[in-house]
Order: sequence, then structure tokens, then C-alpha cells
Amino acid sequence: MAVAVSSKALSLRTLWGRARPILLIGAIACSSAAQAHDFFLLPANFVDPGARPTIQATIGSSFPSAGTALPEDRIETLYARGPGTPRLQAGAAGPQALDLRLAGASPGTIVAAVKARDREVDYAEDRIPPILEEYRISRQALAAVDALPRPRTLRVLSRRFAKTIMCVDACGSESEAAQPVGVALEFVATGTGRDHYKLLSLGRPLPDYPVDVVTSDGQRRHLTTDGSGVIHLPADARGPIMLFAAVMTPPADGGRFTLDLTTLTVSTQ
Repeated sequence: MAVAVSSKALSLRTLWGRARPILLIGAIACSSAAQAHDFFLLPANFVDPGARPTIQATIGSSFPSAGTALPEDRIETLYARGPGTPRLQAGAAGPQALDLRLAGASPGTIVAAVKARDREVDYAEDRIPPILEEYRISRQALAAVDALPRPRTLRVLSRRFAKTIMCVDACGSESEAAQPVGVALEFVATGTGRDHYKLLSLGRPLPDYPVDVVTSDGQRRHLTTDGSGVIHLPADARGPIMLFAAVMTPPADGGRFTLDLTTLTVSTQ
């Protein structure tokens, strides 16, 4: 295992609806994908024979196409894990993505991830309904937002995290991909194939929780984790896949809501 952090970064170490897996309530194609603003990582190849594979860090609404580059100064932490001594390094920023270079990796399965710097964001009343539609959150958080005095201002601390699982030369053991990075919200592999991933919040599984699955044709489906916090991908979800989840935590002291947003990109082929 190897962890690499950019010189500008901090260490990561310091850092609804009920449904069961057979039912998968919410396996619905959603027409609002164009409204989404996902932060995700897009490898040039999910199985890459190159010595220095390239990964794009982008914010967009049309996965698997890049949208707008994540500025380098928005990066807090770069992370890499897998065989060899993998290191993730920021490269050139283009109009659609910031290029990241993976160096030092040996053949096998690699986890690469980026934590963006936290941002304080204020949403006025007219922005709140589309935000709540885009970021499917718990009933408790929805009730807390609804209880804000009108006209509302939703004040949030936005925390974004993006992860990808890829392979150098050939895929190997996914044991490293089953280990959490340690951020507030993330997906990990379950070790039972490429169709099952667990959603962790503060290191604990999130059961019966809404998750979006975006397939390579751009279709966005609303699914739900099972009682163990595992999301089971539909059988027809092939090729590049993006998983997305959001958790909003109401403030205890009248301050800002905390909005955790996470993505995982993988290939099921």
C-alpha cells in the first residue's frame, strides 16, 4: 500500500425510501442528469498499459464526458493506493479537466482519489428546491431545511470527494479498494465483484440510503443501498459507471449545514 499527498495538501489521516436489494426501489431513469454538477475522476483508460496513466479531475453534468476543470488550488489532498509506490500528481489544466498523473504504480488494481477544499456556499430560496432535487438527502435533513424561516437561505459547508478504481496493465486483488480512505463520505469495493459497492458515512455503512448510478450512456438512475449499506448495480449497467451520494447534516448550533458529496467511478467490464 502507498499513499501520496501533494505538497499543497494535508494528510487524509487527519482528515430514504426503504428498499431491499431485490426490490431496488428507485431504479428509475432520471431526466435531471443535465442539472447535476458532479465532481468525478475519469481515467483515460480504466485498464491502462501506460507507465504514467492519466486521470482527469472534472466537474460536469454529462458523465462520462468531462465538463469543467477542477482548479488546482481547489485540491486539498491527492491520494493513491495499490501495488508499488503509486503517487498522484497534478498536471496541466485544460478547459474541461485538470490532468492528474499516476506515477510509481506496479501492475494491479489502483485506487486514486481527490479531496477538494471545503467551501462555504449560500443558497437563496429560489435555489433550494433544485438543490434538494439534485442532492437526494435524508428525510431528517429535508425537514430541517423546510423548517428554516422564509425566505430561506440555506447555508452549507460543502465537502467534495472523488475516487476512481482503475488497473495498471491488468487488474489484481481489490483488497485495497475495499479499504476506506477515511473521509466523511465514500464508496468502497465489497470484495465480491465489480457490481457491489458499500457506502460509508464517517466509516459506517449507510443502509437504505439513496444513491445515484450514472451509466456510460449518461442515464442517471435512482437506487437505494440495502440493509448493509451496499449498492447493487443493475445487470445492464456495463462499461464506465459513476456512483454518487450526498449526505446533509443539520447544524447543532444554528450555523451551517454540512453537505458531503462523493463519487466513485469504475468500469464493470
